[in-house]
Amino acid sequence: MLSSIKTQIKVMRKGKEYKIAFIVTFSYSCLAFLHALVQNAGHDLSLMKDANQMVCFSGANIWWSTFCILWPFLIVLPFSTSYIDDYKNQLLPVYFSRVSKKDYYVSKLTAAFVGTAFIIAVSFLKNLILCNCFFPHNGNTWIGEYQMPNFYRGLLGTNIDYRTLYPSIPFLRVYLFSPFVYNLMYVLLFSLFSGLAGSFIMSLSFYFKKNKIILFAPFFILTQLLRVIDAQAFSKAVETQGLYSNVNIFAYFSPLFSKGLVPLFVPVISVFLLAAMTCLTIHAIHQDIRSLQ
Repeated sequence: MLSSIKTQIKVMRKGKEYKIAFIVTFSYSCLAFLHALVQNAGHDLSLMKDANQMVCFSGANIWWSTFCILWPFLIVLPFSTSYIDDYKNQLLPVYFSRVSKKDYYVSKLTAAFVGTAFIIAVSFLKNLILCNCFFPHNGNTWIGEYQMPNFYRGLLGTNIDYRTLYPSIPFLRVYLFSPFVYNLMYVLLFSLFSGLAGSFIMSLSFYFKKNKIILFAPFFILTQLLRVIDAQAFSKAVETQGLYSNVNIFAYFSPLFSKGLVPLFVPVISVFLLAAMTCLTIHAIHQDIRSLQ
């Protein structure tokens, strides 16, 4: 199994799709940092936002919404289409002559998870480190200055004009301990979720073997649909003072900025993706090898 995983990772790293996804994600993190650097050039350090507020995955970053549009495509590129290439090039019998079908499919999923998570983690971690090296640590946040009334209200959610079940920011104690650790945790969570999403798309490719384009659709449609639903729900909650629950997936990976988050939202989606991926893979493993030729 381990040897098969290593082989698939080597194949992935040599693929042009993986390199394109890495270059795009890495370039995004660099451009976001350079933009913040240019925007704050010549400004008084005491008036600038804190280093940990300038990260590329902050909801206040003007580039973040663009990356959210690209994300559904970036999670597919690293390795999720490789099974279709193996199928079209009639490489499956060759692989199955060397490893079991179980090892082949599991190694494919593992490589997709590792590759996708690695691309996000490296790019965002680099951005986080650069921001902490070049921007001041002055406690100025998007929700207010450190230890000022607006700051506490922003953390606790007492300044919002609508009702929500969980008004305070997620992982509040972690943020109070260290904003850097808080951001680092978000990089890890987003990387893991992206890896899971990439693996899920890989499992879909076990059945949609003849067209790569269809693999780019599921998460793009899902994320755009949820953003529209969330915008409508937010507007209605503000107008009627009703209950608001955030269903925008990307809001759950944007530290400190989003409100109305439901703790179980991302875990439920993750469990669903994992369960669906497991079922799809088990079914694929038990398929007759003749159907794959």
